[in-house]
Amino acid sequence: MAKKFGKFLMVTAALGAVAAGAYYYLQNKDSFVDDDFEDDDDFDNFDEDLDDDTDRNYVDLDLDKAEEFKEGLDAAKADATEKIVGAAKEAAEKTEEAARKAETKVEEFFDDEDDSDGSMDAM
Repeated sequence: MAKKFGKFLMVTAALGAVAAGAYYYLQNKDSFVDDDFEDDDDFDNFDEDLDDDTDRNYVDLDLDKAEEFKEGLDAAKADATEKIVGAAKEAAEKTEEAARKAETKVEEFFDDEDDSDGSMDAM
């Protein structure tokens, strides 16, 4: 008997939920549709743009100027490349020189300690 009452209670709750959902949907269906259309006001009228019959003037391309511009770009690119490569070489040389100096100082530091106290602790 308890199983039948539990099933009856579950079915009743499910049918109530379905009925409430349907009622809510039907009550608010019209307001959802109206709200969507009110927000989509289109203030741009593109039909006005099509009515303008203006003549367009086209400009002929001057290929000689285009070639000169291209040559100028190539020259600027070559100059920039030379500057970058030169700066990279200079930086590499400075780094190598600093590494040699650091290596010399480290060797001198450890050589001085070994000779000064005469102990065998460093080995």
